[in-house]
This record gives sequence, structure tokens and C-alpha cells, in this order.
Amino acid sequence: MVTRFFLNVILALAWCLLHDEISLRQFVIGFLVGLLAMLFFPRSFHQERRYFRKAALSVRLVLFFVKELLIANWTVVRQVLALKLAIRPGIVAYPLSLQNDVLITLLANMITLTPGTLSVEVAPDRQFLFIHFLDVDDVEEEIRIIKDGFERYLLLIAK
Repeated sequence: MVTRFFLNVILALAWCLLHDEISLRQFVIGFLVGLLAMLFFPRSFHQERRYFRKAALSVRLVLFFVKELLIANWTVVRQVLALKLAIRPGIVAYPLSLQNDVLITLLANMITLTPGTLSVEVAPDRQFLFIHFLDVDDVEEEIRIIKDGFERYLLLIAK
């Protein structure tokens, strides 16, 4: 599957070079065209189907991350511009379902990149990820958002 990903990246770069423009927009278009081209030339249908499923899940993860990023930015901007600072900061022990170091690192980085949150530490037994929230109203709701979003997509991609 990694070979197919690198082939797809090479096809996307070739697309950029053919259009004489190296930009994110051209790369994404080339990546999608590469996916379509790979559909017409399958080596093993099972492996191809798995690659396309993981590619689609990766796109959904990125879109979910962007949505959460926009929501968090808006929330932090509202808090900063408010006349009276009414925040309730706190550290939450988030129970991890992930056990792979790479996946835990990806989850921690996505949480840290989202404004208003910061991954502090992973417990030595990898059971909890400690997250600092700028404003935490409902701990269970914050855990549910991470569990049903970021962690769910990472688990599906890792299968």
C-alpha cells in the first residue's frame, strides 16, 4: 500500500510538472487524477480497493480536522475579543484506544494544532493522553468529540 501511495504522489508531481505549476491546488488535482488512473490499471483488486478506502478515509480525516480547526479558531477569537474573560481551563485525562506510537503522535499533534487545546503528556502505560483545554465546559463532550472524530478516523485508517 505504501508503494501505491508513493506512485500516486509521483503521478501528482508529474501532473504539476506537465502543467508547469507547482502548487497545492495542482498537486491535489494531480493526486485525484492519479487515483483515477490507478483505478483503470489495478494489479490486485483487493489491494487497490483497500488503498482507495484508506485514501478516502484520509481525505475525510483532513476535512474533519479543518472543520474542527475553524470551529476552534472561531471560539478562541470570540473569547479573546470578549469584554470579560470567562474561561475555565483544565487538564483532561483522555482515555486512548490507540496503542501505536505513530497514531498516538498523530492524534496528539492534531489536538495540539487545534487552537485552545494542547497535548501535555501520554501516560507511561499509554492508557491516557493528558490534554489542556483553554475552556472546558463539558469534559464528556470534549472526550466524545475526539473519540468520534480524530481517533475513529485514525483507527479506521490503521486497519
